[in-house]
Amino acid sequence: PTVFLCCTEGFGRNTSFFIVVLAMLLTSLIEIPIQTVRTRKPEYSETEARCIGELYGVAVAEELHADTEKCYKTHITLNLGGFIIPLLFSIYLLLSFNQPGGEALPLLEVTMATILMTLIVYMVSEVKGGVGIVIPNYVGLFAIPLGFILAPSELPLRLIAEVLIFVPAVVGILLGMLIALVTLPREKVGSAFFNLGGIGSFYTIYLISFLALILGSIA
Repeated sequence: PTVFLCCTEGFGRNTSFFIVVLAMLLTSLIEIPIQTVRTRKPEYSETEARCIGELYGVAVAEELHADTEKCYKTHITLNLGGFIIPLLFSIYLLLSFNQPGGEALPLLEVTMATILMTLIVYMVSEVKGGVGIVIPNYVGLFAIPLGFILAPSELPLRLIAEVLIFVPAVVGILLGMLIALVTLPREKVGSAFFNLGGIGSFYTIYLISFLALILGSIA
C-alpha cells in the first residue's frame, strides 16, 4: 500500500521522504556496535525470561544462562534504520530548509518541540532487564499536536510535517534514549544489548516517520 500511495500525485512531491522511510524499514535489522560495558543481569525465573523473550523477540533466557557471571557484557549498538538514517535525514531537512516566501527556519519552535519530546520520552521510557530501553509505541504521536501548536501561521503543512513533527520526534526520541542510557544504574539493571533505535524503539520511530510522510503529502 505504501508503494501504491507513493505513485499518487500527493506522494510524488515527497519522493525523498518516502525513500528514507522505506530505507528505514529495509535496514531495521542492521545493528552497528559502538561500545561494550558491563551491566547487572536481572533475576528472572525461567518462565518470565521466556515470556519476555517471546514478547520482544530477544533471547533473554539464553543470555541469562550464557555464563555463570552475574553481569552482562553489554553491547551498545546503533540501529541503521531506526537511528542513523532518520538522524541523518533530520539534519538534511534542517540544512536544506527552503520556504517559498524566503522566511528563515523556525529554529526556536524546532528546539522547543525537540526539548519537549526529549522530556516526554525520558519520562515514559523504561529500562527492561534483558531487553534494553523500551519506549511506548504511542510516544512519537505527541510530536503531531506539538508541531501544529508551535508552527508559525505562514508555514506550509509539508514543512510543518518535516521540520516540526518529524525532526523533533526523531531527535527527541533518540536524545531521550541516550539520556536514559547515560543515567542507567548499571549495578541494578542490565541487558545483553542496548539497541538504540532497534528493539524497544524502532516501531515508535517508524510510526511517526510514516505519519509525517502522510501529513506532508496531504499538502
